[in-house]
Amino acid sequence: MNQRADFVIPECYVDTNLVETLVCTGGCNHQKGCNQVAKVMREKFADRFAVGMIDADKRRPGYLNEFLEIASSKHLKLLRHTDRPHFIILVKPAIDGFILSCAEVARINMTDYGLSSVLKEFTAQTKNVMSNKDARFKRLFKSMKDVEEVRLLGTVLTYLVNKTYAVDTDEIISLFKQ
Repeated sequence: MNQRADFVIPECYVDTNLVETLVCTGGCNHQKGCNQVAKVMREKFADRFAVGMIDADKRRPGYLNEFLEIASSKHLKLLRHTDRPHFIILVKPAIDGFILSCAEVARINMTDYGLSSVLKEFTAQTKNVMSNKDARFKRLFKSMKDVEEVRLLGTVLTYLVNKTYAVDTDEIISLFKQ
């Protein structure tokens, strides 16, 4: 899907790279931090469709209290706002751990991509402001596209991008059961 999806709002640089590699190859609406994602959704997309993607860390924006969990997997939780056409994808434990876990499932040697398999070092690599365009991550994500959790993330994002206001809760829940 080579389109820009400004209503898809990832919270950090490597999340943006992942979303743009899997689904929104024309770009998305990168924000810095989960509170900023919540603010943009609440203010700039108040009455419009929006999908936020944030880490399930200890710092949870208060805006999440207005959402209900509708589906989950090992690393992903999908939340739907009670009144607005807003969705949040929570990545657990956080994007760095998610990526390393998926790489391990795929038996990927991170050094083949010039990346560390040690969480602390890998996190430092993902926090670099250039990681949103870093070709190493793009190659890594493409090599992981068939890992169940990565495939699920891509499928859910594609569904949300294509359906927007016509999202059917039962249909999206069924994606988590495939």
